[in-house]
Amino acid sequence: MASGDNEPSASSGSCPMRSASRASTAEATSGSSSGCPMRRPAPETLNPRNMMPEMPQTPAADQHIELSKSREMSSIPKTGESENWVYPSPQQFYHALLRKNKEAEAEAMDAVVYAHNVTNERSWKAVLEWEKLHNKTCPDPSLIRFVGRQTDLSWGGWWSKSLSYRGVPFDRHDWFVDRCGQRTVRYVIDYYDDPAAGDAEDLSITIEARPALDSPGDLLDRCRRPFWQVRRVWAAVFGGGGNLQ
Repeated sequence: MASGDNEPSASSGSCPMRSASRASTAEATSGSSSGCPMRRPAPETLNPRNMMPEMPQTPAADQHIELSKSREMSSIPKTGESENWVYPSPQQFYHALLRKNKEAEAEAMDAVVYAHNVTNERSWKAVLEWEKLHNKTCPDPSLIRFVGRQTDLSWGGWWSKSLSYRGVPFDRHDWFVDRCGQRTVRYVIDYYDDPAAGDAEDLSITIEARPALDSPGDLLDRCRRPFWQVRRVWAAVFGGGGNLQ
């Protein structure tokens, strides 16, 4: 059953990524435990903005190739800071996959990070299409934080599972956007593997971003974009969702 678009409880964050079998082919192994008494590992310090610890830039155990440590600046403004959000390096992304016990192939990290960054840029563009409805009162919205909710089906994801060839989303994020100090708006973003997406980057990913129905104003915003609603249904049935914004 779908969880709806309800406010999330504490949850681990993640980047929009396909399932492990799609992301890579080599499974990461963890170190074997010793027979000696060991202290319990210290709890991780999570960044409340993305619910992730800071990933190291050092090579992982059993990593046989050197990965880039360079990080790309996004186009997404970070609330309360002068600089935008910064994407993880391939080395940091590799550590993040290992931390989540996902299959990770070091040789593929450059391509994986490229797809991750492009997907997030598209997500922000989709959010800005909604925020244009409030451009007069807030010309410069910014992203406060985000949380990954991969296992929580939104209502849109539930309907896609039941009625669309795409099935369930491979990931879901909730993004919290600052509307120039007026209010915080939560956006539900579903990511679908979609062979009929027709996206310009040829990633075969459809992104559905919309304001969560947390207030009457959010419902009004949904009603103010009827063409988006029609395109959303069309894409779920016939494809072409790669250009949905």
